[in-house]
Amino acid sequence: MSTPFAMERVTPALQTYSILAAAVTAGINLGSSIVTIPAVLEAPPSSIARQWETLYYSGITPVVSLAMSSAAGFAVLAFGATQTPTLAVAGDVSHAKRNLYGAAAVAAFGLAPYTRILMGHTNNTLMLRAKVSKDGGKGDEHALVRAWGRWVLGRGLMLLASAGLGLWATVN
Repeated sequence: MSTPFAMERVTPALQTYSILAAAVTAGINLGSSIVTIPAVLEAPPSSIARQWETLYYSGITPVVSLAMSSAAGFAVLAFGATQTPTLAVAGDVSHAKRNLYGAAAVAAFGLAPYTRILMGHTNNTLMLRAKVSKDGGKGDEHALVRAWGRWVLGRGLMLLASAGLGLWATVN
């Protein structure tokens, strides 16, 4: 089986999966920020870090798995689009699909460095607080969780952009 034929057969499934995985991941992040964090903020300082830790560990595996597999799918689609460029209006070769899928892959993969670089300090501080929260909070746990919620909102928007770019590449 030749590569273009194989790619042609797998492309619709890969497009569907990659877009849906990015959208679901965005939804989880946005939902955590908009719905869950305000509820967690109602907890007393002595338990808020433990509740945050439960939220964190509940989401880490599905969120990372979906985002990274979506990024891989978009990268494969970008490679496939490189093999079959389309013609632009003036008859020139257009690599718009490749560029859109590539941008979608970068945005989905961006979850990892975004989390490590921008959210790492907040995550580490909240993890430590969750381990010692039986003795009572230090008083700034609510501010830390609120900050974490804002970071997750930004991450959710980045993942939503990934899904949007992938959808745009697919329908154009």
